[in-house]
Amino acid sequence: MALQKGDKSTLVKKWQQFLIDQQFISGNADGNFGKKTEDATKAFQQFYKLQADGKAGSVTLGKAYELGFNPDKEITSNKVRNDKDMMQWIKINLGEIIKEAVKNSIYTADWLAGMGARETGFLFAKYYNQGFSYNDICLKMKGDYCKRQGEKEKQYHGFGFWQIDTGSYPVFINAGDWQDPLKTAIKAVNVLEEKRKYLIQKGWDKKLSAILFERAITAAYNCGQGNVNKA
Repeated sequence: MALQKGDKSTLVKKWQQFLIDQQFISGNADGNFGKKTEDATKAFQQFYKLQADGKAGSVTLGKAYELGFNPDKEITSNKVRNDKDMMQWIKINLGEIIKEAVKNSIYTADWLAGMGARETGFLFAKYYNQGFSYNDICLKMKGDYCKRQGEKEKQYHGFGFWQIDTGSYPVFINAGDWQDPLKTAIKAVNVLEEKRKYLIQKGWDKKLSAILFERAITAAYNCGQGNVNKA
């Protein structure tokens, strides 16, 4: 029997928690299959190319079981559910890489870790919660999927945990170096340094406090130094 709108049960609550873990819904699991849960179920079905009827029937639950859904067991906490979990995941999986990347630079491990969380935290959390291995996650760090001016179709533009931009650094991307977290982290530090030097050339280090200048460098990394300079 399918779980559907109007149902109230412990099983619904576990289904909701699964959808939360998979990043298809936010909030708390309350055991009430309302519109929010129905919409999240549809989103799950659409993502996995199932019939999007909003009901958790045998096909939908079967796919969920493949991804680790097991309502007969207690809900585990081994998931990335919030910012704290996200930073812990980065510390465990990327901590040593980050330390190596910032060595002999002016940038700190916290700075680079924070950038990683902002750039791809939602992405690696989704794949980790779906049960993908670390090595698989490294290969799935593709983002900014859109069609930019002059392009004929949508494509990915950000690669790696620090979303190195294919428009600005095509050689790095085309070489496949983005699949190596250490190379990507080192590249991110180099990009930060490029942005910092540009902003210094424009005099922003004199106009802003040290903290605001750091934020400006990070903003330049995210949206381009030219945009920051015009802001």
